[in-house]
Amino acid sequence: MEDLNRSHLNTASDNQPTVIQQTEQVNTKVQERFDAELHAFITVITESSWFNALIMFTIFLNALFIALETENKIKNMSPDLFLVMDELFLAIYTIEFLLKIYAEPVGYWKRSYNLFDFLVLALSLVKAVILKFYSGKPRGVGALGVLRASRTLRTLRTVSFIRGLQVLVTALLDTIRKSVLNIVMLLLLMMFLFGIMGYYFFGYKNDSDTENWGNLGSAMLTLFTYVTVDGWTDLQHILDEKNMSGSRIYTVIFIFLGHFIFTNVFIAVIIMNISEATENYKTEQKEEREAVIRHKKEFMTRRQHSEVKQMMEKQVGQGHRIVPR
Repeated sequence: MEDLNRSHLNTASDNQPTVIQQTEQVNTKVQERFDAELHAFITVITESSWFNALIMFTIFLNALFIALETENKIKNMSPDLFLVMDELFLAIYTIEFLLKIYAEPVGYWKRSYNLFDFLVLALSLVKAVILKFYSGKPRGVGALGVLRASRTLRTLRTVSFIRGLQVLVTALLDTIRKSVLNIVMLLLLMMFLFGIMGYYFFGYKNDSDTENWGNLGSAMLTLFTYVTVDGWTDLQHILDEKNMSGSRIYTVIFIFLGHFIFTNVFIAVIIMNISEATENYKTEQKEEREAVIRHKKEFMTRRQHSEVKQMMEKQVGQGHRIVPR
């Protein structure tokens, strides 16, 4: 029985070195810093759920104030309030950035969403500096309006805190980078061919529709209207009034190709990639839950083996204390 328990203990102890090695690596990294205790404290803060909830609340509150600032009546009632709140939001974002940089000076820059957060913060700081030094003549600064409008990018920072949104955004960007660009290039090539044909069919002569088909640029813009099927009937009505033969056949063919085929293929590719990314995300969540359960079982097993070992040692110790008569 004792040998069996010892074999179980040895088997359980074989799983421990990986955890111990990880712990030693973390302790080594912490010991390399002269401010190990402060660094550990800041790291716990930046990785805590309440800290992320506070930043999320700040982002939503900031979005609310940006929306209210567009109402002139509300803005004129308390203009100083919006300036103070904007500086307060900027201060919170700056403190968040400094804390995260202090906690992960290298790892922070390896995440794309952190880079986006830094870009938004940098634009806000540039705006604050411009307002500080050009407060007397803000109209002379042409980029000030653009920088003020860039504050709306702060609302997109919610993507950095919601894993589900990150999956969707990443899938959408990957789809655009890998598949959609090829579809768009093929669509532009087809629009170029139909634009040249449309110029010679409907815009080449003086009595033709030179406004919509008079050059390649106008023809491409008209074809884009056909792709969106928004207002194409008005364009076709102009061609009918000018007695352009074959215009209806030309219009139907391009709408069929540009709208019904390319648009649906575009949407289908995006839906397929987002669906695949969502399934992978669900699989990762399932694996994470299984890993947590597995670690809990391993912990309980090691704990039971430890208790059994202690009981065996206690029984052996009591047996040695018994004095035979």
